[in-house]
Amino acid sequence: MEPGVSGEWNEGWSERAKELIELGKIEIGKRADGSEWSAERRERIFQQVLVRVERGRQRRRLLQAFAAGASTVLLVGLLLKLIGVGGPGAERQPELAAKVSAQRLAAE
Repeated sequence: MEPGVSGEWNEGWSERAKELIELGKIEIGKRADGSEWSAERRERIFQQVLVRVERGRQRRRLLQAFAAGASTVLLVGLLLKLIGVGGPGAERQPELAAKVSAQRLAAE
């Protein structure tokens, strides 16, 4: 056992993860009949695991980038709405200003 690695399972680990770890321990070292995997077979398994890990990382990066972009668009839209730029209210402001100025001129 390596230093800093607990031999007991963390409670958060699912049963499936436990099964996969145990299966990996058996598969990497020896097959069920007791014979060992060839060096090429172990290397191929290792490379397949690395490919899957990288695919998972890319998928997470893509989802994070999408979430960041969507939240940025929402925040910019909210800010523009709060300051009154780019909405239907901006189109009415010149009409309203003309009416107010006309009322002020008539009142004088």
